[in-house]
Parts: sequence; structure tokens; C-alpha cells
Amino acid sequence: MHVLNWLGWVIMAVAGGMIVISFWVPSSAFDPLKSALPAGILIALAGHLFAQARAARESTEERSRFYLESCVLAYEEAKSLLLDGNNDRVTWIATGRALAHAKQLSLRVTVDAHLRVLELHKLKYRRFFHEALADKPASFFYGCPAKAVSLNEAAALSTDRDVRAGRDVTSTVKELSEKSLYAVWEAAQWPQEYRDPLERGFSEEEKSRLLVLWPGLHEYGGLRGRSLKTKKLFIN
Repeated sequence: MHVLNWLGWVIMAVAGGMIVISFWVPSSAFDPLKSALPAGILIALAGHLFAQARAARESTEERSRFYLESCVLAYEEAKSLLLDGNNDRVTWIATGRALAHAKQLSLRVTVDAHLRVLELHKLKYRRFFHEALADKPASFFYGCPAKAVSLNEAAALSTDRDVRAGRDVTSTVKELSEKSLYAVWEAAQWPQEYRDPLERGFSEEEKSRLLVLWPGLHEYGGLRGRSLKTKKLFIN
């Protein structure tokens, strides 16, 4: 896209230069009437390049938007599977697979505005998947319905017989798949290269203006500043 635009402007400059030179250079080679035709061809070529660049840009934006929407759908599917707080092995495996698809789709989002929208969605999903793992006892990850059981009991129950479709099934694995647990854990993490959009706090001038309309915020800022100075003195 950028190359096509750049090349188009170069050709436009050449065409314009041909026309200008034909009026100022006393030479039959640069006769204005003779130069008009090749200059017009160059201008038409430049217009074609600009159109191609615009089409390529729109195609890139459309493709990026498709991957953004598909990625959000995959995250939403994963979230809906765990929304009821279950610890069903099959459901968690399906969740892990949905998150794996979301991860791959997110890599194809290329437009800066789309990347920012995706990051907003990820903020929401990180909180959800963090809560899906946080404060859960070990028995939960063994697929055990009872909370007040020992670790050994939970391990034994995770392979206990079960009844499915009216039939006894011996040695059914209920414990959650480690790969699915990793996928959920990974979705709850902050990326190492994450750049926090919160770049600054209040300046001293802005703090002084808080007193009129936001006195509580102004008082908090003053108290917090004194508290930080006290901590610094104490540490030193």
C-alpha cells in the first residue's frame, strides 16, 4: 500500500515536472503540446496506483476486522462454557480449544484501531478467566463435586465409576486436562510486552484546580503525597 502510494506520487511529480519544464525550457523536445500526452498517461497511471493502494488498504482493514470479530466470538464461546462455574472435563477441553483458536485469530488482527479494540475485549476476558481459576480448591481440578474432601479422596473420586445413558462406566477420568487448564491460565495472563495506556497522573497545576470542583479528590491527593514522603523518610 505505502509503496503504491509513494510510486503514484513520484509519477505525479514527474508528470507535473514535464509540463512545467515544457513551458520554461526553450526546446522542441519540451513542447507543451507534445508533453501533454505523456504527462496525461503518467497522471492516469498514478491514479491507477492510488486506486490500487486504496483497494489494498480497504482489503487489509476488512480482513483485520474479520479476524477481530472471529477472535471475539471464540473468546465469548470459551467464556460461555465456564460461565456456570462447572468443572466438567469435556467442557474445559472445549474451552481450551476455543481459547487456542482465539489466540491464533488474534495474531491476524493487524490494523492499529482493531488491535486496541481487541485489547479492550481481552481486559474483560482476563478478569473472567482469572476468576475461573482463582480460589478453587484442588478437589475442583480433580472434577470432584464436593468441596470438603481431602486431596486423596478427590483423586480417587476423579476415576470413580459413573453412570452414562443408563449404563455403568468404570474408571471414568474426571480430572481437568492440564492442557485445558494451561489455556485458561494463559488467557488470564498479562502479556510481557503489554504497554499500559495509563501514561501519566495529575500535574501540580491540575492538582491545584481540583479544589474547586473535586475537593475530595484534591484532599486525597494531598494526603497521599504526604504519606509517600513519610514512607520515603522511613525507608531512608
